[in-house]
Amino acid sequence: MLYYCKKCGRIIFLFDSWKRICDCCKSDVYPVPEQYLSSEFSLNEDLKENFLNKYIKSSSEFDQQLYEEREKDAIQHAEDFEKYNSALNHGKAILEEKSRVPKCPICGSANINKITIGSRAVKTAVFGVVGAVDDAGKTYKCGNCGSKF
Repeated sequence: MLYYCKKCGRIIFLFDSWKRICDCCKSDVYPVPEQYLSSEFSLNEDLKENFLNKYIKSSSEFDQQLYEEREKDAIQHAEDFEKYNSALNHGKAILEEKSRVPKCPICGSANINKITIGSRAVKTAVFGVVGAVDDAGKTYKCGNCGSKF
């Protein structure tokens, strides 16, 4: 159910079992009258200004400075949330990219080198066909444990 704070103007959703205290200014909160609701979770936008004037801004507890600060805090919170999401998505992209790097199946190291055609040719020239059999069907060599895969 939606509740409102007469002091700072905060409108929040609370479950019945939660304390009815404003998370912004720690004042008591009150249920939003049903005629101002478009659903259980939101105010009717057409009636919102009427509700604010009648129940919040005309209240003897209303504090204009708290109301303005709460608005600034809400904007800052939204900006911080955007930055957090952007950083989180960037981190996910980095992790996804790192997960695509081939790893040694023996030791799990990413320190691997591609077995080149040149190195195969040199090995064949030096050791003959017997030397080339060692690399047959292999693409990488681990720089840590030396295994070929």
